Amino acid sequence: MLSHRPELFETYVNCGVDLVLSGHAHGGQFRLLFIGGLIAPNQGLFPKYDAGLCTKGDTNMIVSRGLGNSIIPIRFNNRPEIVLLKLIAE
Repeated sequence: MLSHRPELFETYVNCGVDLVLSGHAHGGQFRLLFIGGLIAPNQGLFPKYDAGLCTKGDTNMIVSRGLGNSIIPIRFNNRPEIVLLKLIAE
């Protein structure tokens, strides 16, 4: 599933989605050491789904930090990224 809304992860889990590819959180725009993202669209302060792999049950969601910015035109401690994913059949 492709989704621009990582904050709906629980919905994807409840619907039995195996793999979600997402973005929109911009990595939390500003990242704090040991804490993670500071703010993300639709998630507010200290977003739960700001970057990386999230897993619950049989559902995996990969959240890319992406290349762009949100309303604030800078990033802090948050390098842009392009995720390369290789799917291999079992």
